Amino acid sequence: MRKDFEEIYNEIYEECIMDLKQVKKRINLSVGIVLLILIVLNLLILIFVSEKSLLTISISVSVLFSILTFSTGRKKYSKKYKNCVINGLIKKYNKNLEFDPQNGVSSYDYRISNFDTTFDEYYSEDRIYGQLENGAYINASEITTYIVNEYVDGYGESKTDKTQTFRGYYGAVKLEKNPSIEITILGDNFTRKYSKKRLEVDSSEFEKYYDCITDDRVKAMEIFTSDLIEKYVDIMKVNKYLFEVKINNNMLYFRYKCGNVFEAPAVGIGLNKELIRKNYKLFFYPLEVIEETVNHIYSYVDTK
Repeated sequence: MRKDFEEIYNEIYEECIMDLKQVKKRINLSVGIVLLILIVLNLLILIFVSEKSLLTISISVSVLFSILTFSTGRKKYSKKYKNCVINGLIKKYNKNLEFDPQNGVSSYDYRISNFDTTFDEYYSEDRIYGQLENGAYINASEITTYIVNEYVDGYGESKTDKTQTFRGYYGAVKLEKNPSIEITILGDNFTRKYSKKRLEVDSSEFEKYYDCITDDRVKAMEIFTSDLIEKYVDIMKVNKYLFEVKINNNMLYFRYKCGNVFEAPAVGIGLNKELIRKNYKLFFYPLEVIEETVNHIYSYVDTK
């Protein structure tokens, strides 16, 4: 039985509070020393150097150096935060899962899902991978995709316009049992309403959020029973983010348009209960839906 949120939060807090405070203290001390040195240096230039242009240059360099110092400190804290808090959350969900904040799923692995193949730029980090409790192997990460449009403006200058097309979590699950079917769960769209491949399920709430497209309605109905359908409804109610799934024989692909995930807050230690709850929802709920979907697929295959 999975632990409830309160138990998980208390454990994460106790395990991480001291380490995060120490790292934050060291970073703040380093930043403070750098700022003090820069202030003193600029005061000395102001007092003893008659050439005022040098002061202007010094202040400009100091501002840039201060920004770099803050940025470096934030990166260090973010790394510690992810290794402690996020990795802790993942391990409490399933000790067989690994977390790699530096790397992600490749663009090739995203393209083969056919969720989107039109992007020009692709970025990925915060990879989660390993074996789920039902034996299936998962490989997932945060991804961001952009379409890049290059054009010449009215002055003859080359410009680049970048449009974000997706930001959220994407993953693939390799199934140990092949249901020999294709099923796609996408956000509700009026243009698919009269599609011959669209499956109408016995849930008005599911129909409000999703379209179920399949090449075999009978098989799909046997897999997507009422309790599984309710899971898909619940995730929309709880997190409000679109959850899409594709089942293609022995592969299951999913993506979750939830924006930026797992980042440390700009201020504070990052152990605020509501922040941890948000990460808990972004991680636990989608994986529970995926695991439940895999369980239904396996149950269906076992009965055939």
